[in-house]
Amino acid sequence: MKSILTLLFLISLTISCGQNEQEKIIGKWKIVSVNSGDFYLNTKTDSISISKEFKKAFNDSLALDNVINVAKMTYKNNVMDFNDSGVFNQMIDNELKMYGTYEIKPSIEKINVLLKDEVNWEMDYELVENQLKLTTTLYGKKSELVLERVKK
Repeated sequence: MKSILTLLFLISLTISCGQNEQEKIIGKWKIVSVNSGDFYLNTKTDSISISKEFKKAFNDSLALDNVINVAKMTYKNNVMDFNDSGVFNQMIDNELKMYGTYEIKPSIEKINVLLKDEVNWEMDYELVENQLKLTTTLYGKKSELVLERVKK
């Protein structure tokens, strides 16, 4: 009987921790920086850092400038919304770009976003004060997004 009660207690504790973690993430988050290892952009400070390998991928400075400008436009007003019903929306300049559902897995510190086109996007997450750090691996490289909560 004691072991059953212990098990029930642990299950309820796990469920409540998961709900508390989801409550911390619910809301709108603005991307303030993106770092792919080769390319870093901070939208708050308007700073950019580009690796030599990334620069080599472009034939001329005009092409590189175009990529930088597109990245700035893409991330400057990019907001991710995690609502309390498990729905995920990502908007750029208030225009909906991606949507789907999400699930938080607090025991392994992951957020799993399932987009409408069946893309499964699993990210490590870390909540630090007013920031949500999301880390994922794309094409074998680690990428990090830092988001700040949008104040109402």
